[in-house]
Amino acid sequence: MIIDIHVHLGSIRSFYSLIRGWVTVYIEDLLGYMDEVGVQKAVVLSVPRKDDPDSRVVSNEELLRTVQEYEDRLIPFCVLDPRENNLGDRLSRLVKLGCRGIGEFKVRLPADDDSVVKFLKMVSDYGLPVLFHMEEGEYFYDVFRLRKVLEKFPDMAFIGHGPGWWRHISKQPPSKESYPKGPITEEGMIQKLLREYENIYADISAYSGLNALARDPEYSKKFLSEFQDRVLFGTDFPCLSITGSQFGVNREHLNFLHKLGISSEILERILHLNAEKILFRK
Repeated sequence: MIIDIHVHLGSIRSFYSLIRGWVTVYIEDLLGYMDEVGVQKAVVLSVPRKDDPDSRVVSNEELLRTVQEYEDRLIPFCVLDPRENNLGDRLSRLVKLGCRGIGEFKVRLPADDDSVVKFLKMVSDYGLPVLFHMEEGEYFYDVFRLRKVLEKFPDMAFIGHGPGWWRHISKQPPSKESYPKGPITEEGMIQKLLREYENIYADISAYSGLNALARDPEYSKKFLSEFQDRVLFGTDFPCLSITGSQFGVNREHLNFLHKLGISSEILERILHLNAEKILFRK
């Protein structure tokens, strides 16, 4: 059983030399990837359009309409910009239409901004999980402000993703390096938060998650062992790898986990049990 906690429908801009322009995927492409790799279920995410010019992911409403026919396999997450009006009414409508979580929460605001906190209060009333994209000085920043949010909403499941999250697997990462390399010599803020708060999870998707684990495989075995109940398999399909291949289809995340030498029990938790705990809790 595999659950991919992080996929999209729509288009993403490529900046890699082997692929130029926009790469577009449709529902058939997503299901094709899932069938080929053996992914039984996937969480399909929207993103705020105005804050992410490099993606043309389908809107909340289009996403809900598209996945409706595949509710046994596709789980829709939607997202709203906390700076917009009528958030309560709009969130209520999305939940009635089938929204099962918030994500990808990718807004140009600090993590503890007042508008973010007010929006998360609305979300908490529905018991929805939140998958956020964190990027230094850009999106839902910064990891040190996250503590306030985790404390304020202890019953809400937060799923961390993005370079602004994963770079903090090591202490004091280089200030201008989104994807630090090399061994983990001192643990970072991620480990502190995972130990201190039971409501924060880690999404290994995209290059940010893969790089954080692959930079020091021996340490990653220890990391995944300690936090085996809090790590989630994801790809960020159709996000592109630096090799010019497509995450998910290229199996990079899946192959890395298999080659790492972790136990089958830990692997099972990462691949689906942890996601089930968040997605299907009562």
